[in-house]
Amino acid sequence: MKKNIRTLFLSSFIILLMAGCASKQTQPKKAKEYTSAELKLDGLFLDASTQKQLGNLDKAVELYDQVISINPNYAAAYFDKASVMYNKKNSQKAIELTQKAIELQPNNIWYRLQLGEIYLNMNDYDNAAKVLEALIIINPNEIEYYQQLVQIYSLQGNEDKMLKTFDRMEKKWGISEDAIMIKFRYFMDKKNYDKAEQEINKLQTTSPSQKSYLAILAEINMNKKNYTKALEYYKKIEAIDPYDPYIHVSLANYYLIQENRPETYSHLEKAFANKELDYQTKMQVLIAIYGKTVDVDEEEFERFFSLLKSLALLYPEEKIVWELLSTCYMKENQFEETVKAIRKAIAIGDNSKPKQPSPYDLYQNLLYAQSTLNQVDTLILDAKKTIELFPEQPLPYLFLGVNYLLKEEYSQAQKALENGLSLVVEDKILQEDFYSNLGEVYYRLNEKEKAYTYFDKVLKINPKNYITLNNYAYYLSLEEKDLDKADKMGKAVYDKYPNNPTYVDTYAWVLYVKKDYQKAYTVMQSIIDQKDSWSETIKEHYELILKALNP
Repeated sequence: MKKNIRTLFLSSFIILLMAGCASKQTQPKKAKEYTSAELKLDGLFLDASTQKQLGNLDKAVELYDQVISINPNYAAAYFDKASVMYNKKNSQKAIELTQKAIELQPNNIWYRLQLGEIYLNMNDYDNAAKVLEALIIINPNEIEYYQQLVQIYSLQGNEDKMLKTFDRMEKKWGISEDAIMIKFRYFMDKKNYDKAEQEINKLQTTSPSQKSYLAILAEINMNKKNYTKALEYYKKIEAIDPYDPYIHVSLANYYLIQENRPETYSHLEKAFANKELDYQTKMQVLIAIYGKTVDVDEEEFERFFSLLKSLALLYPEEKIVWELLSTCYMKENQFEETVKAIRKAIAIGDNSKPKQPSPYDLYQNLLYAQSTLNQVDTLILDAKKTIELFPEQPLPYLFLGVNYLLKEEYSQAQKALENGLSLVVEDKILQEDFYSNLGEVYYRLNEKEKAYTYFDKVLKINPKNYITLNNYAYYLSLEEKDLDKADKMGKAVYDKYPNNPTYVDTYAWVLYVKKDYQKAYTVMQSIIDQKDSWSETIKEHYELILKALNP
């Protein structure tokens, strides 16, 4: 197993610190008689090592120095003292002492590993490489030394020496997948795709049916823009294993680059139908391929929509699928399906552990969709729930107020709308909606002056709010108040919508109240061809206009 160079050095270094006395020599010697002086010296060295282990570094250095003064050739004392100096951040002194230990025992690999560790922590890659090269001379059959040397040369930026080290490894141990993959990644990072391909070919030649190698070769040729060759590799994979979970994703990407959208979609269908391909990959591919086109191309939208439906069948408990589906249903004006999809997404979020809180936008879309279905009571319940979850959002209060208005529960409507309006900040369009509905509420509460104040606020924001212009004009005409203002507003709506019976009737009625009967009659004639579909109120107004003209 390969190890990081620092890990190799450091682990070796720790071993040495724990067994300093054992490192005095690397070659077994014949048993001999120890003199009392030698035993005393070894005891002094053990005392120094003990002080080092206890963390008494200054005392340890003092004892090591005593050992060295007695025997200047005591290699382990230099080595252990070096480790103390290293821990005391005196790297240069640690190097000198370790080099002295190596000079005394040139074949001791542990001394050299300590030296390499020091150089590496100093980012001195030149000397660290020299240490590894020396270790390889001592033990040419240790593959880890070569592997770590490759990493050092890579850090050093010495490509030539790094690749030559790989060649040495191949000559000694033959082709190694680990070594080949390191070279492959190196060449890919350098965008040297030809050399990257040469390396993988070494592996593929020995295992021609290995799908992973074929996939890498296809990827390399995609990078080289050699699409014909890339397709050959993809087809080989498909022939070996047509149920491979990733092959159709790769082919979809291939045809996407070739701008062949039908083939892209065809392979995505196959990929999405494969239960071995995980959900996350499917979703990532879907967004990557259709994210930029789904909103601007109808055909692309239909393909995206179809694939989403297939995901919903395979992964019915994935919240994001239902969120995206609800957006698609809404785009298609399929509001009942929109509501179902949103409710499913919310339910998944509520039931999941840990919870995936549903975003405000999801609840907002639910209210929009429901508002098209005339589900007043249900919408009121959902608006209250949304307000409970997002009390600082004004829009749910608007939905709540409007639907209370539809139910003729005017006090409740007033309260909801006033609360929501207080939350609106610098959103003129939303203010306009609140003002117009508050005007309607106060009118029905018989607080007409307050209603007119809100209608004026609406028209200050948007003088072309034709619904407010029409209603305001009609309410004034019923009170026979500010009729010139009502006339002006009614005419603006009539000019904009001369064929709308409701708007035409309002203008004609204002003229009638002003006793301009002939003009009122002329205005009504513009929609006389729609008389069969007039409401009872319009018919009544028309009869009154006729009677006024012919008393």
